[in-house]
Amino acid sequence: MTTWMRGALWLLWLAATALLWRAGALGTGAALAAGLLSVVVLVWPGAAHRRRRSHLQYVEMGKAPVGLR
Repeated sequence: MTTWMRGALWLLWLAATALLWRAGALGTGAALAAGLLSVVVLVWPGAAHRRRRSHLQYVEMGKAPVGLR
């Protein structure tokens, strides 16, 4: 998931939590817990394995160095 998409989902999560808290469907503790959980989800590394595979790597060609004479 892209960074901007995660940010948009985070803002949506916070807005929904605030709306539910304001309407009285969530207590203060549950709203704070949902907010803390949203921060954990936001900073969780999403696609670290894809980033690692996509970078350039040095490839050993298997050639012996030219000897010194």
